Amino acid sequence: MAVDHALARELPPGEGVLRIYRWRRPTLSFGRNQPAKGRYDPMAIDAFGVEVVRRPTGGREVLHDRELTYAAILPLRNPDGLRGTYGRINRALVTALRSLGVESTLAPGGGDPLLPDAGACFRAPAPGEVVATGRKLVGSAQRRIGSTLLQHGSLLLAPSTTTFAALRVQPGSEPGEGQGISLAELGVAPLPFARVGAAVEAAMAGSYGGKWELDELRPRELEVAERLRTQYESSDWTWRR
Repeated sequence: MAVDHALARELPPGEGVLRIYRWRRPTLSFGRNQPAKGRYDPMAIDAFGVEVVRRPTGGREVLHDRELTYAAILPLRNPDGLRGTYGRINRALVTALRSLGVESTLAPGGGDPLLPDAGACFRAPAPGEVVATGRKLVGSAQRRIGSTLLQHGSLLLAPSTTTFAALRVQPGSEPGEGQGISLAELGVAPLPFARVGAAVEAAMAGSYGGKWELDELRPRELEVAERLRTQYESSDWTWRR
């Protein structure tokens, strides 16, 4: 989270960044401003071997486990605007999935896909989100950071090894929770993480064009990420709401 935030803060003019990664262990992430106190139990989270973090982006809780996570960092002032960028990235993800033999599409409807309080991230698809068999396959959230737009998203590869319900103060599920679908549940043959990542990168490059380079963090980005790391590792920050 610190690295994604640093990349957004330090984005040079005329550039964009696509970062693709996965999680070492199951991690529960809270949206930047969502309530977590009294809803989730830190002792249960620890007992199940789950990490916890608060994202710089909005939206609701996400249980990151067997998934591909992307962070797209783009200039805020771009021809697509906020909604247009959201749609363009999701269309690229559909292209990536179809290149892997996964039939997916965008959820229909004309509502706002970016409402932060529309429910748990994978509870139900909002208009314009990536779906398969009517269920959400990719969940995404945006945030403006200075003159930059940061968009996070999770592409489910296989079912999580734990559940939201197990981590709550009062165990139990909310109606419709956890109705996302993974590639494994769609009957897709197991796909190596690197292959899925390469498909996402190729589709994004095809959508945005320009010159793409695989690179490491610059010294200034590393410096800012290290400073921000203290915030993201702080339990006061994570459980501030």
